[in-house]
This record gives sequence, C-alpha cells and structure tokens, in this order.
Amino acid sequence: MRNRMKSARLYTIFWVAVLLGGVFSSCDHTPERKTTFAVVPKVDDASVALAKAAALAARERYDVAVRWDVSYRPTAASQAELIDKLVQAGVDGILLSCIDASDAELREAIDAAVAAGVFVGTFDSDAPGSARSFYIGSDQTAAGELAAVTLRELCTEGGRAATGIGLFGGVEGDAAMAQRLAGFLPEVPDTAALLWSGDVPATGRKQATDFLTDEAQLPINGVVFLSGTTLAEANSIGGMARLDSLCRAATEAEEGAAAAAVFFDPTNDVLEFVHRMPHCAAIRQDYPVMVNGGIERLLRLVRGEGNGGGEVVYTPVEVIR
Repeated sequence: MRNRMKSARLYTIFWVAVLLGGVFSSCDHTPERKTTFAVVPKVDDASVALAKAAALAARERYDVAVRWDVSYRPTAASQAELIDKLVQAGVDGILLSCIDASDAELREAIDAAVAAGVFVGTFDSDAPGSARSFYIGSDQTAAGELAAVTLRELCTEGGRAATGIGLFGGVEGDAAMAQRLAGFLPEVPDTAALLWSGDVPATGRKQATDFLTDEAQLPINGVVFLSGTTLAEANSIGGMARLDSLCRAATEAEEGAAAAAVFFDPTNDVLEFVHRMPHCAAIRQDYPVMVNGGIERLLRLVRGEGNGGGEVVYTPVEVIR
C-alpha cells in the first residue's frame, strides 16, 4: 500500500513538472541571438562621428547587433588586445580601422581572429598583408594628392607659393597617413615640418601651436592636418589663436595673413572655420558609405555568400570650401 502511494506521488510530480515545463517554455521570450559585429575605429571623437552614427543605425538596417568598440589607448598593441577580447566575446565579425598596419602584433591579432572563425574587414585604414577579407575606404594616396592640389590652388588664390608648409599627422606608421603622404609630397615637396601627434589631440594642438608660434617669422604659406584628431575636440580650433590669425583675410597692414590651410576629416567646428576663412578647405571621406558597406560585406560572409578574397573598394572623397 505504501509503495502504491509513493508511486502515485511520483507520478503526480512527474506530470506537474511536465505541465509546468510546458507553461514556462510557452512563456520563454528570450530573443534569438543576432549576428553580432564590432566596429573598431582608431579613435572615438568628433572626426568619426558620422562613422559611429552609421554603425549604430546599421542595427535596424541589417537586423544585426552592432558594437562600437575603441581601444583604451591609440596604439596598435592596445588595438590588438581589443581584437582578442572581441573574439573571446563571440562576435561574428569585426570592421577595423587599423592604428598601425605595420605593427606585427596587430596583424597577428587579425590573423588569429580569422583563424578563430571571425570575419575581419578593414575601413579607413587598411592592414595589407593580413588575413582580413576586404578593405573599404578612401584611396588614401589619391586623397593625399587631392589635398596637395587643393593646397596649391589655395596658395595661388592668396598670392603665395606652396612652400614652407607645416604637416601634422596622427600615428606615424599608420597606413592611411603613409599613403596620404605618398600622394602629397610629390606635389608639394617643400615642407617646413612634419609632426606626428600619435592621435592624441592635446599633443597635436601643442605641436601645431608651437610650430605656428616658433616659426612666426618664417614664410609659412600653409598648413595641412593629415589627421582630424588634432582638431576633433570641441572648440579646439578656436583655441589655436595663431591658426586663426594665419588664415584670416589679409589687409595692407597685415602682410603675413591669409595663408592656406587644408584639413582632413573635419568636425563641424572645422567646417565653420573653413567656410569663414579664405583659402581654406577640408577633405571629407564618406564614412557612412564605408561603415554600411563594411557591415553589409561582413554579413554576406557570415551567410556564406562570399569569401572576401582581399577585396578593395574605394569610397568617395570630396573637397569642401
């Protein structure tokens, strides 16, 4: 009798568990895991605001999860560490703007990610020679040449020669910086200085300010900011008084004014400066096209619709006056 009662209790518990399991499973609204991509720029500032907006908007456009991840320091080693962490986090793809493609550790991190089954594409700044599937971005050599041609035209407008030019870049060794220089220098070889900020805004501003101050008595006919980071922080361009005085319209009493200036990846503050000052221009890359195109290509790779094959896609670059 006791055994029959025990069996009856076990039988009842079994069916209650089954029924409850059915209820709980019918109430399980856990969303299916979405394909996840990480967009990794070199920096996170106003110069890449359009890229960030495009990355976040891609969530709904492609029905995927998109992360915006930036290394804690603007170095290739820090970026390599971030790539390793993203692989461990289980992302399906990484769209990367390389800080320094010549760095072996960064290339190894890209190759390791690909070996682990994570698709990697580059944008804005490439990593040629790595296992990345594609590069989508500007033809940086052509962009550098465009900056040089634009500078020469601006100098001509101001009645100056394209000589005594100050060049201000981001990270020395960065693929994009090297390619821009390769396009620029053959067209405008007479440079007064070439300084690298390491993509640290405060360093870049100090370098540019010191150059304009220390060389004030020299014939500085123009400045070119190859990296937008130097002037990416709010009000940074307004705080560089020598730049303002160098570029403002010349008068008969101010023979030294109205030099030319060219800026890459302009913020809204820089664009306002360009529109206000004579003989100034900005070179703007199309970050939304880069990011949307990069995420679309990663999604196709995840779906098995292509193998990348080291594809190189160039996106538009425009001159803004």
